[in-house]
Amino acid sequence: MNLKDVKIENFRGVSWLHLPLDKLTVLIGENNAGKSTVLESIKFVLNRSLGNQRGSQFAEYDFHLNDVNVTPQTAQPILITLHFAEENLDEWPDAIIQQMNEVIQLDSAGLNHIWLQAKGNFNPDIVSFETKWIFLNSNEEELILKNLTPINLISRFVPLFFLSALRDASQEFGQRGQFWKSFLKSIQIPDAERAQIEETLEEVNTSVIGANIGLTQVIQEIAKLKGLVPLASNDPVVLEAFPTRIFDMVGKIQVYLKSTYGAKIPLHRHGEGTQSLAVLMLFQAFVASNLAEAYAPESSPILALEEPEAHLHPSAICSLGSFLKNLSGQTLVSSHSGDLLSRVPITSLRRLYKVNGETKVGQVQANLLDDKEMQAIDYSICLTKGQYLFSRCWLLVEGKSDFHLMPLLLDIMGFSQDEVSLSVLEISEVINKGEPFIKLAKALGVQWFMMADGDAAGIEYINRATNHLESHENLTDRAQKLANADIEHEFWHNGYDNFITSIVPPNVQTQIQARAGGDPVKETKEMIKAAINQKGGKPAFAQALAIEIRDRGATTIPQTIQDIITHAVQLAGGRYG
Repeated sequence: MNLKDVKIENFRGVSWLHLPLDKLTVLIGENNAGKSTVLESIKFVLNRSLGNQRGSQFAEYDFHLNDVNVTPQTAQPILITLHFAEENLDEWPDAIIQQMNEVIQLDSAGLNHIWLQAKGNFNPDIVSFETKWIFLNSNEEELILKNLTPINLISRFVPLFFLSALRDASQEFGQRGQFWKSFLKSIQIPDAERAQIEETLEEVNTSVIGANIGLTQVIQEIAKLKGLVPLASNDPVVLEAFPTRIFDMVGKIQVYLKSTYGAKIPLHRHGEGTQSLAVLMLFQAFVASNLAEAYAPESSPILALEEPEAHLHPSAICSLGSFLKNLSGQTLVSSHSGDLLSRVPITSLRRLYKVNGETKVGQVQANLLDDKEMQAIDYSICLTKGQYLFSRCWLLVEGKSDFHLMPLLLDIMGFSQDEVSLSVLEISEVINKGEPFIKLAKALGVQWFMMADGDAAGIEYINRATNHLESHENLTDRAQKLANADIEHEFWHNGYDNFITSIVPPNVQTQIQARAGGDPVKETKEMIKAAINQKGGKPAFAQALAIEIRDRGATTIPQTIQDIITHAVQLAGGRYG
């Protein structure tokens, strides 16, 4: 019984959000975008307990305060609605159909749906906050139930397991660990065998304690307590080197990992990354071995996992991405790792971002990109530069010179690329003149701007960008063509001709002038090419040019390029749209 989507209204930092979910959903976005709020909202609804126990009611600061004058008492009600649905006919087991029949809604295709909502508001009559769980019909109207059975059963059929970013292996592998305790309870030993084992343990324990004569004196001294407090008359003090009862022994089972040298080290003594991975493996073992026994054969677990990449080496994070795809049940993940994103389907991503204070969700629909476009996205972004998916704005440029020079120019103009959250993407080798990047940016809610060369090829890039303008947008909002053939020519014709020429050896200059035969266009083109070759390629040439620009000052950057950078920074800052 998979969770199809969640709707959140007026909960913490989210005023309204409708989030579709897959079997694996990875939430990305900046801090305070709403990722943790989504996970916490689902946890709140599915971990409901009857009555007014602590944690089962919305608190004051769960309410969305959208104005300085709004208080929790005057805020709009909290509404969290979980929508469970079949994807195929007869997908849900008969047990669910029979026991949840009162709240199941059937659509025109014969598929089953359940809407469960938690509502919180302030009741002035009793001067207190109230929380109510209800089921809805397809028109979002409350269903009047005969009893609370469906509400009590929902968390049994869809158990939620929440792992925060601060995973404590000692706690998870302790007697009360949400997964580990089920393994401990499953240990059953026949009485006769148990008695024999405990007798043997007693003998071994006596031998160990008896090997230290000093401990006998300790026993005798402590035994004097029986004169002050009521204790057994015979042998009032017992020392145990280890548990001698099966019950106590089971509760103290520890996980040891052997090092490459063979040494056994307790799990909690290993690094945080190893502990974190062990907890994930424990969850998978729990689902495979004990879920049906602990809940019901029909149970479909949900694992909500905050930042699974915490404390892990990049290669381990990549492996973790593949591991998440194969977890049993439904998995919801929040992440800040480009390495993890490189190993999950891009259609699994949900990018949360804010527009004028409102929470939005970006998503790549399955039919948005064809196979070739998806290959281009995987090759250019997902597999190698997953960090691009966390940027607020993409500056799309044609070639290698632009790719290497534009970040340097951003810095010279006083903009930190990381603080601005702007990434420069080269599109010259991407099919369809970079259109897959534009499609992806728009789907995820990433702002974009294209800088094209001033030649015939650049015009084609601009025309491609025009195809993706919204109805309220002008071309200048999303793309701009350089005044000259390329970025090197742009600087040549704006006062940097002498600098570029100075890179070229005099004898080579003479040869170029002879070949050009007085043609200034040809001479300029060859002189730029020679300067790039002299520096050893476009990256090194860009570095040399940037040093010269820095010495001269940001105002000597061609105005066209200054305008492009300024506009891209404005887009990244949310000052558009």
